[in-house]
Amino acid sequence: MAQLPIRQPEWIPAAPVVVRRERHVDAPASAVWRHIADHETWPEWFPGLKRVEVPGSREGVGGQRLVSVPGATVGEVFTAWDPDARFAFAVVAAPRVLASMAESVVIAADGDSCDVTYTIGIEPATGFGWFWRLAAGRMARMLERALVNLAERAEREPA
Repeated sequence: MAQLPIRQPEWIPAAPVVVRRERHVDAPASAVWRHIADHETWPEWFPGLKRVEVPGSREGVGGQRLVSVPGATVGEVFTAWDPDARFAFAVVAAPRVLASMAESVVIAADGDSCDVTYTIGIEPATGFGWFWRLAAGRMARMLERALVNLAERAEREPA
């Protein structure tokens, strides 16, 4: 497992590989936030995640979680935590195919609904650029499915 630098959310749009998807959700931002902040349930709506553990009980910037994906468990640290508006994290421990990675979820409230933008920034490890450029399409499809699932969960909640 490689130790990776903590990338702040502002770095993500300039990353060598960027995957971004948006989704309108017919539910308030607070409903979406409840699912974002409920880390252990992410595998129920985010394809490819097997398990999410939050060691300790710290929420907010500096909090951490461990995420199991097929073939690896990665360590993450929260870099943005603005309830009902923004959540971001940097991957800090991952297989050696990554030099750095960060993800950001922005929830833009619009009355009783909101727009959710999920962006992933990836800096491939030397020699793995080809892999991440190929993987970006698959990641985009997974991200699209995750946002559909997230929207369906939030929209089912009573107002």
